[in-house]
Amino acid sequence: MRKLNNIKRFLGILTLLASVLVVATIVFRMQQEEAPKLSVRKLPVQVDISLSKFHYTETKQGAKRWELSAELAEYNKEADRTTLTGVSLMVVGDGATGDMRITADRAEYENSTRDVTLIGNVKGKSEKGMGFSTSRVTYVAARSQLETTERVRLFDAGSELEGVGMKFHTQTRRLKLMKDVSAVYNKRGAR
Repeated sequence: MRKLNNIKRFLGILTLLASVLVVATIVFRMQQEEAPKLSVRKLPVQVDISLSKFHYTETKQGAKRWELSAELAEYNKEADRTTLTGVSLMVVGDGATGDMRITADRAEYENSTRDVTLIGNVKGKSEKGMGFSTSRVTYVAARSQLETTERVRLFDAGSELEGVGMKFHTQTRRLKLMKDVSAVYNKRGAR
């Protein structure tokens, strides 16, 4: 009887040691393997939200006023400003003037005023063929007006204008070049 108890004790201790060895092996292997790394892009210091393929439409009294699209939008809550990259701004015009699409390398959108400052390689062209190019222009939403203090080149139906500074009302297409203006007109209407 005593011999049977010793065998039971020995088998119990052996089972306990085998269990401890299995648990130790599992723990050791888990520590050796690295946890899978998540691929999450870290936001720049002053960016609270980052979106790709951004699109925003501004309406007034149920009518579309303009559309803003970008490849990347980064919102800074403290400054209440959104920095955009790969930008396209489409300003709605009437039937006589047509819509105008303006593209730029980047832009700053002021959330409080809804003004958009387009920067770098700025080009605008309307459905009716009128267009302009400059290095920087601001769309002032409250006045539906494009404004710049930079050198600007405009073209429309055979005429080309150049000057420094511009105010262009997008609804009426009323244009004012501020200074150093030069103009070239081609009778044929071709550029």
